[in-house]
Amino acid sequence: MAERPRILLLCNRGKPHVLEAVERFRPWLAERAEIVAEAGSREMTAEHAAELPDADFALVLGGDGTVLSQARALVDRAVPMLGINFGKLGFLAEFTIESVKQHWDAIAAGRCRVSERIMLEVCVYGQGAPLWGGANGGGDGPVTMPEPIFHGLALNDAVVNAGEPFRMVEIELIIEPAWSRESAATFNGDGLVFSTPSGSTAYNLSAGGPIVSPGIDGLCVAPLNPQSLAFRPIVFSGLCDAWMVMHRANPGTTLVLDGQVSTRLEVGQQVRVAKHSKTFKLIHNPDLSYWSMLANKMHWAARPRRD
Repeated sequence: MAERPRILLLCNRGKPHVLEAVERFRPWLAERAEIVAEAGSREMTAEHAAELPDADFALVLGGDGTVLSQARALVDRAVPMLGINFGKLGFLAEFTIESVKQHWDAIAAGRCRVSERIMLEVCVYGQGAPLWGGANGGGDGPVTMPEPIFHGLALNDAVVNAGEPFRMVEIELIIEPAWSRESAATFNGDGLVFSTPSGSTAYNLSAGGPIVSPGIDGLCVAPLNPQSLAFRPIVFSGLCDAWMVMHRANPGTTLVLDGQVSTRLEVGQQVRVAKHSKTFKLIHNPDLSYWSMLANKMHWAARPRRD
């Protein structure tokens, strides 16, 4: 990496304290790097990202939610991202402005650890589309799927919520249909959570799913309040795709990606969830590890308090 790296400066302009911090930080940064583009996180889309100049990495000022939105926008550009936390948890945004200054030489030289994180690619198909992508054995030869009525990416999770009026929905779950040729389960409940290892500590964990190390090539699926006590969360290979068929839905039943992008679901629609072909690259703070953050921020394995 060059002595003066080329950087994208992306910030959450909806937070006044972030804008104030950027104004103070920009002069220091401009002396040490070439800021090739600067944009607000809310205006950044994949289309906008495609038009950005080449950069060595992106600085994202906001919180974990800002990192999530920028990951979806920039993943196809393969630009490593460094998150500067102005939010609450800071599980993805590991740095502060002070720690960026402290470790700038290592950051600029590319010596900080960079992890590659799995992302989800999610498609919704309308009624009448070939079942499970044509993998149910109902026809001869390859099947051409219609254009999805919704397409999106997620770094953390894809969640089906029952929605108003909050009656249970019925979902058929199929994992790796090209090989299994049969559904895994049909259940009633409040929905389903598909998550990446990065997102395993988010909604998946709240739903009783496992914590999965970010380096694992696997996906988690956890039910939301299933009617069956036997439906336990599982982890399956990232090489597999999974399908959901909506057999019963509410008017408010919704598919939500990373808690930020959503679309309504109806009876007869199918949702395909698979690993995206490209990974999100995250630059890590040398002072932190995943396990120390898990212990200190999530209180994993903390001893009982003695009052």
